[in-house]
Amino acid sequence: MNTTNKIKKWHAVYVSSRTEKKISENLNNKGIEAYVPIVKTMRQWSDRKKMVELPLLNGYVFVKINSLENDKVLQTKGIVNFVRSEGKIAVIRDIEIDRLKQLVELGYHLEANGISKHYKEGDKVRISSGVLKGIEGYVVGENENNQIDVLLESIGQCIRVKLPKELLLDI
Repeated sequence: MNTTNKIKKWHAVYVSSRTEKKISENLNNKGIEAYVPIVKTMRQWSDRKKMVELPLLNGYVFVKINSLENDKVLQTKGIVNFVRSEGKIAVIRDIEIDRLKQLVELGYHLEANGISKHYKEGDKVRISSGVLKGIEGYVVGENENNQIDVLLESIGQCIRVKLPKELLLDI
């Protein structure tokens, strides 16, 4: 058997709306490593406010599989298809998933910013210190707490993190 078929890589799959956590759980129960970045956010109803856990990227679940497991993933209820790039199943670099996990774990204020956002304005910066040292992004705000977009290039998603200016270096 070809050994490249055995190498596990991260991919993103489109899933039915509001099923991200359940699908991730089902995949993990099948022995497939799945990840959904979850963030806590305050929601307000007419009579109360409540802290809720929601997927950062609506409609996406990340899976770490080899090419022989593609069908097993697609046969999971609620999965629509793999995210593709140039006609092929998009591969997400381990470092992108690691950084996403790190950002979620550290509890920074995060917002998903939509698909395939291209930057024509703003400075490209690198975080200079702290646990996020080395992560690159783009400045999208001119306020006392610069907002940094960390782009997950493989799937064209953009994550916004609010960080103090003193943590940034121009690139």
